[in-house]
Amino acid sequence: MSKGKKRTILMMLCCLIAASCLYETMFRNEMEAANESLPMKKDNHEVTIASEMRALPGGMGMIAENEHLQLFIDKKTTEVSVREKRNGQVWSTNPIDHAKDTIATAINKTNLASQLIISYFNDKGHESFMNNEEESIKKNQFEIALVDNGVKITYEIGSSEKGLSSIPKAVGKERFEERILNKIADEAVRNKLRTRFFYNEEKQQYERKKMQDYVVKDVVAVLESIGYTAEDAQEDNQMVESGDQAENVAPRFTIPLIYQLEGENLIARIATDEVMDSDAFPLHTMQLLPFFGATDNEAEGYMFVPDGSGALIYLNNNNHAARAYEVPLYGIDQTPLQNSRTEVQYTQVSRFPVFGMKQENHAMFAIIEQGDAQATITADTSGKLNSYNRVGATFKMKDMEPVVFRTGSVTKQVPKYSEMYDSGLQIRYAFLEDSSADYTGMANYYRDYLIKHYGLTRHKSGSDTPFVLELIGSIPVRKNFLGIPYPSTEAVTTYSQAIEILESLQKRDISQIQLKYSGWFNKGVQHRLPSSIKLDSILGGKKMFEKLLNYAEENNIEVYPDVAFQRVYENGKGFQALKDATRFLNRKSAKSFDDDIVTTNPSDMLYYLLSPRKLTGVVDKFLKNYESFDSDGVSLRDLGEDLNSDVTSHETVNRQEAIGIIGENLQKIKKVTGKIMLSGGNAYTLPYAKTIVNAPLTSSEFNIADEDVPFYSMVLHGYVDYVGTPINLGRDQDQRTALLKTLETGSNVFYQWFYAQPTMIRDTKLNNLYSPHYGDWFEEAVQLYKESNAILRDVQDQTIKGHRKLADEVFETTFEQGKKIIVNYNKSAVTVDDISIEAQGYRVIGGGL
Repeated sequence: MSKGKKRTILMMLCCLIAASCLYETMFRNEMEAANESLPMKKDNHEVTIASEMRALPGGMGMIAENEHLQLFIDKKTTEVSVREKRNGQVWSTNPIDHAKDTIATAINKTNLASQLIISYFNDKGHESFMNNEEESIKKNQFEIALVDNGVKITYEIGSSEKGLSSIPKAVGKERFEERILNKIADEAVRNKLRTRFFYNEEKQQYERKKMQDYVVKDVVAVLESIGYTAEDAQEDNQMVESGDQAENVAPRFTIPLIYQLEGENLIARIATDEVMDSDAFPLHTMQLLPFFGATDNEAEGYMFVPDGSGALIYLNNNNHAARAYEVPLYGIDQTPLQNSRTEVQYTQVSRFPVFGMKQENHAMFAIIEQGDAQATITADTSGKLNSYNRVGATFKMKDMEPVVFRTGSVTKQVPKYSEMYDSGLQIRYAFLEDSSADYTGMANYYRDYLIKHYGLTRHKSGSDTPFVLELIGSIPVRKNFLGIPYPSTEAVTTYSQAIEILESLQKRDISQIQLKYSGWFNKGVQHRLPSSIKLDSILGGKKMFEKLLNYAEENNIEVYPDVAFQRVYENGKGFQALKDATRFLNRKSAKSFDDDIVTTNPSDMLYYLLSPRKLTGVVDKFLKNYESFDSDGVSLRDLGEDLNSDVTSHETVNRQEAIGIIGENLQKIKKVTGKIMLSGGNAYTLPYAKTIVNAPLTSSEFNIADEDVPFYSMVLHGYVDYVGTPINLGRDQDQRTALLKTLETGSNVFYQWFYAQPTMIRDTKLNNLYSPHYGDWFEEAVQLYKESNAILRDVQDQTIKGHRKLADEVFETTFEQGKKIIVNYNKSAVTVDDISIEAQGYRVIGGGL
């Protein structure tokens, strides 16, 4: 080859290399302009994924993607966003423009930029708060690592070890004065710094006092201003005897937060087995993503909360005087003394672990999958602490109980703490759009979720709706013998009288009866521990009880004898409160109290709370005895209602673990009895329930809430029979209102009766049963049932696919195959969409396919 050709080829290669370098530089500059290169760790190796990312406004980079969603993160702030591919809608952990908020100040300002807000106790048991923005992100105390389909961010929240190392544990007197104090020009700052050290006259040295974290930051800032470094501090420590002077006592927490894409959902979870606190500052609560999906003060829509039947809080409702919504799931834990004596602000229990946010034509719906028993749902509107509407969940990590110690005449109260909750926290976020972006869409989504995860099965069609009836057999009374009082029982509905009432109903063409029979064994309604079964002879004995069961079977009546497992009404007879009741750190047996009507303070004790550790043993003994009665059903008074922890010196059962114990026993009970009637109906009990009584049909009507919705009913209709509280025990005992509520919610008719006259319960523990004599309600019940059944019998196997408010106190419910029921609760007629509805009346439209 000639020299000329060689030179030509060499020049061409140089041009290609130059062009390649130029292209690489241009590409790199473009990517860096969209988002900085994001260094992360995976398998302990540095990974740079800038070339794989697509940017969101604000400098976020994409770190995970599937066919439905894209996940983005800002490596500087750790804020995360998820984008729906189908429509481009973006949901973020924090408001995008939170830095511009004109309302939030101080801690409320940094809360807006936080993904975690925690509370903790100090050595006196007082609660304090901090967030990961102020105490982790700004301190650069976090690590980002890739995980499958997502990212893990480990936050070190609180005390900075690096800052503490810059402050000497001890320093000689002359050195302290010359190298530190004399270098500080401002006398006030100099005097302030001196107070942070203790002068040890014997050793002629200054020794560091205990310092809270905010003090550490201030001291480090002063030392840095005079050029005093961590190396200087280490040198001073080595030059003098630091002795045993107090170390820094400051809160410090390690919390790993994981985001992952799973199909159409975003999963946010805390690896609780990696959460760390300290003995000096126990972690109390944790708000996880308190501002996820938060929307500003111009948006339209509402927040959904699971209060009772469900409630809506309109965005920006300007109800600034109302307290923020804050309600625990499944009611309060009655075991800790401080909880059982807390004033209860709600009248309905939140039974579903869900919440949501509707914004225009988009909605976010959240399901708490792990840690639901530890959770409290929170929500608030804009204009109070900040400019945003937000809904989320707070989880309890440790409980505290003040324990009193006495030595002679000296009394000391010391806080004691439960073990850290470590069974996982996880929230699943689903995203809805257009016609599904409302509480109806949320209910449909949750129903499908329960069918998939809990195996709910559809009702069969073709029969009348159930008439649910509770009959009370025997009640506790106080009798006297020669002036000496003693406990006894009285029959208010014997077995033969129960048959008589059932016959009367059937003669009126009410055939689909579900009978809950309370007070049939072990001394009445408030029976002894059911580890054994002794029928109450005062009701008629075993032969009459069997006759009742046989009559029911022959007439297709479902009988559910009622039993309480967790509520123990008598100490003794197989139950020892000191050994078998739930306990907390004060070691006292947990009890439930009735509240005084006037003072609302606890008054009479109602019952002890059985420890979840003891539940399985009691259930096993009950079932062994119950099988001999050949009953194909049982009513469980408390397993669908009560959820309590138990803390002993050698074993702790938290509420989440109690759910597992209850579930195992419900499965066992269903296998033996076939059918279960539950009271309350917490979400984790649904796979086992044939019928739910005392289901929530209303909310607690908090001031912050704007509207009740029948979310609970919309989820379960067509799959589980449910009724509210007994109609004859309602607040106003208004038959018409009760009928309308039945029609709106698709619920069934429920009455509580006994055969005897009401005077029988006077001056007994059942004074609250003021109107259950069946003769006073029989005709009304028959009429109400027949009217309700005529409308609902053909839709009892259908889901509720729609519900909406048409006007004030006017609501429309739409069933799966198109039947619509419009109810008017007003005491005057209304016309809506050219449809006239009489006062406290209803209209039925359509039906069939």
